[in-house]
Amino acid sequence: MRPLGFVSAAALGGIACVGSTGGELVSFPAAAAGPADADPTRAFEFVTSRGWNVVLTKAVLHVGAVYLDQSSPVSGSQGTNCILPGTYVAEVTSGRDVDLLSPEPQLFSVSGQGTTIPPALVGQVWLTGGDVNSPDDTTPILVVAGTAGMGNATAISFEATITIGANRQATGGQSAGNSAICKQRIVSVPTDVTVKSTGGLLVRIDPRALFTNVDFSGLQAGADGTYVFSDEPSSPGYNQPSRNLFQNLESAGTLYRFTWSDGL
Repeated sequence: MRPLGFVSAAALGGIACVGSTGGELVSFPAAAAGPADADPTRAFEFVTSRGWNVVLTKAVLHVGAVYLDQSSPVSGSQGTNCILPGTYVAEVTSGRDVDLLSPEPQLFSVSGQGTTIPPALVGQVWLTGGDVNSPDDTTPILVVAGTAGMGNATAISFEATITIGANRQATGGQSAGNSAICKQRIVSVPTDVTVKSTGGLLVRIDPRALFTNVDFSGLQAGADGTYVFSDEPSSPGYNQPSRNLFQNLESAGTLYRFTWSDGL
């Protein structure tokens, strides 16, 4: 993953510099998980902001990498460089599929690297399966399935497989020396995390936030009767629910939460 190598070098340079001024350089475990109140023994059920009763049977997110930065928060999709200015204070450069219906921490395959000074003000989630600047990545980033109903109406079955590749390339132009696609893949989230010599980094991802303001009545049924979110922004079927699902995936709102966990 070339861009990860580039960012990793920049991050490690910053870490080494900060570490020499008093911060301790540490390796730490890192994990991602669904919300703490998820219960694998029960259906994951909730009511959306539009009043839809949703039951998720599957929710898997591919996280390509995670970074912590001391810079002031900015949105990863704004007209700025995809690599944040300032100092990266921690990095986890391995990827994994995260079961968002499980509250249990799911460890990344490699340890994170970081410095105990300064604290991070931004957490970055990289939604990529390869080169962050290449439109050729077809990794399924989000796979969800379940049912949605309102009132006494019969609930519909729905599914979505979201990729961030050539299908998203046309949504922006070249900016700050990066391809537009990297801005679709990097989500920058305001946070307040200090790396410690014990414990580890935990990113909780709440799938309820994916369906904020999503109107399931706009979905179209496939041949098998399942209603499908479109993954093609240029297609006629890419309407309110598909657009909002993707926008929520990129949101710095309540979907992603960075914490330092003493239990890791």
